Amino acid sequence: MIFSYGYLGDLQSIQGYPEKMEETYLQALSIVEDNLRKNPEDAAFLVNRGKIYEEIGLNYSESGDPEKANSFYEKALANFEGMTGKYPDDQDYQFKLTETFGNLGKLFAKIKRIEKAKQCYMYKIKIYESLFENGPEDEDLKMEIIDTFTQIGNLYAEAGDRDQAKEYYEKAIEGYEMLLSENPESTDFEIGISDVLTALGDMYAKVEHEDVESEDETEDAEFEIAREYYEKALKLNEKEFGRYPDDSTCQDELVRTLGKIGDSFAAQERYIDAVPYYRRIIEIKEQAVRDNPVEWIYIMTLTNSLYQLGYLYGQIGEIELEKQQYSKAEELFSRLLHDEKISLPVKQILAFDVQGRGIDLLNSRKYDSAKGALDLALEFFENEYEKNPKEPENYPFICEALHQSGRLQQSLENFEEAAKIFDSLLPAVEKLLESNPENPENAEYREKAGINYTDAGEVYYLIEEYEKSKQSFKRALDINEVLLDEEPDNPIYKINQAETFGKYAKLLSKLGRNEEADDYSTKSKEIYRKLAEEDCGEKDTDE
Repeated sequence: MIFSYGYLGDLQSIQGYPEKMEETYLQALSIVEDNLRKNPEDAAFLVNRGKIYEEIGLNYSESGDPEKANSFYEKALANFEGMTGKYPDDQDYQFKLTETFGNLGKLFAKIKRIEKAKQCYMYKIKIYESLFENGPEDEDLKMEIIDTFTQIGNLYAEAGDRDQAKEYYEKAIEGYEMLLSENPESTDFEIGISDVLTALGDMYAKVEHEDVESEDETEDAEFEIAREYYEKALKLNEKEFGRYPDDSTCQDELVRTLGKIGDSFAAQERYIDAVPYYRRIIEIKEQAVRDNPVEWIYIMTLTNSLYQLGYLYGQIGEIELEKQQYSKAEELFSRLLHDEKISLPVKQILAFDVQGRGIDLLNSRKYDSAKGALDLALEFFENEYEKNPKEPENYPFICEALHQSGRLQQSLENFEEAAKIFDSLLPAVEKLLESNPENPENAEYREKAGINYTDAGEVYYLIEEYEKSKQSFKRALDINEVLLDEEPDNPIYKINQAETFGKYAKLLSKLGRNEEADDYSTKSKEIYRKLAEEDCGEKDTDE
């Protein structure tokens, strides 16, 4: 009966009836209370009572009522507090109680009740310490205590209370150091210290200040503190990597810390200082690829670092070195996309990734490098489309690949080549729109289709194919109008409409239809003006 009431209460919560949910759970609670009156020490019913309070709180939390959630979590905490100190020789009872306090601590943390969450975690520690007295050689118990100190540190770090966070992080480090002194050959303990040092560094690297005048100096000082912690972690990671260079955990920890230091320099725009750390990351990842030549995930992570290093080189003006990194990444992607042993879903992920890199480079006007990435993605998606041109799942992929390639050629002012690409794209766009009109993603496809037709209209205008340009703009206008009828306040749809109006106005002017051109140009400017006013209004409200 208790569980049945619980299932019904959860269903009522999902349906949006929190009051009914509470009422139903309280009926379950009444059964529990009846049994506890007969046997106040029944552990099973005591746990049930606490769990019911916890579940009511969780449902209120998920429905967006943290105050009510907190009130029931506090009742759960009081219930479980009453269960401490009982059955000290029953290890199963004690471990289940620590698990219960741990889960409740997470629930308090989720609604930002940090002190209550800490209270739960401290109960965990108290129970572990009592167990530790009976088994002082139990390494797992020591680790549980250390992990709980780290969790409390994380709580305070997320809440912005650095002093309290630092206190508990340091307790965790002391615990690891004690274990390490007992077992100096253990890799896990040094990696544990490294993880806590990294958490301390992260706490200072997340710079948020309201004092604008001193912001730069404060940020620099805090990044320096963050790097001090990262450097300490790096020494430990380098040591463990030197001892176990083939251990994937040691590799990952070292790469992570190097990345933290590199990213901290990049955040300060000290790109030249970040470069050596990423070069070191690439050395490690290249060795991992040599050691695991058939594992695509190692190659994938290497390409990510190559793009990051390329970006850094670009920021310091080392253009040839920048291009080299992108070229190496493309070669690796090509190797993966042509590997017959890799499954199609994985290849699709890889093709999306390289296409995304190409789009970023295109938007950054790195056209040569963008071309290599976009051509690679286009080749893959074209091949899949040609194998099965009637498969609707292929339509979004080929449309996006063709559109980005068309954008690139347009940016390079290869307008004739761009027009050929759009000639291939637009029929595919129509197939996509017709393929599944009930698809929830159809609005997104239509929005992209409007952009496709607007870009095509502009390219056709530039090569003086005015009739095709007019038809493309008209199709874009029709699509934009329907979308705005469905969502009149959608700012993205408004921007797309303004873009189309502005570009269509140029065509109309060229055709001598000046009155219509002025009308569309005015409409475009009016949309932008209203959007700017709305944006300013939102900023004022935020302030």
